[in-house]
Amino acid sequence: MSRPREPISRRSDGRYDVRIDPGVQAVLAAVATQVAGLLEHDRASTARVFPPAYVGQDDETAAHERSYRELVDTALRSHHHQALDLLVATAEHDTISAEELGAWLSAVETMRLTLGTRLDVSEELEAPHPSDPTAPEFAVYELLGAVQTAIVDALAAELPDDGRPEGSL
Repeated sequence: MSRPREPISRRSDGRYDVRIDPGVQAVLAAVATQVAGLLEHDRASTARVFPPAYVGQDDETAAHERSYRELVDTALRSHHHQALDLLVATAEHDTISAEELGAWLSAVETMRLTLGTRLDVSEELEAPHPSDPTAPEFAVYELLGAVQTAIVDALAAELPDDGRPEGSL
């Protein structure tokens, strides 16, 4: 009996084969598009995507946080938008480059953080009952976790058996 093929695997030419159900690919593209729209306008849903660097109630802490936001917000938003856009553009591809796979990983994490915030996900959270109005969003959250695992597994397969890349510190 042959072993089932991984959903994402590295090819000998350095590209990655993507064997994900077309319905899942469509969900990835749709959710990425929706989350990209939230990045600019929905601070509540994207709180985990843009966590504070400084926490506190005093004026000095607030000033440090404003300075930090002025310094990094544009670059962070650009990074998230680029990753989400690249996922949308390549979601239906059968093969993707290493750069595209990295963007997928970043985009999936951004989508999970956004959905996790909306669902108030915590370590103790259990799957909602199917009749719960949040059940569909939770199912997408779980699906994104499976895709994220497939990406990490594909990247980890390239590591040597001892788990450290050649020449690591």
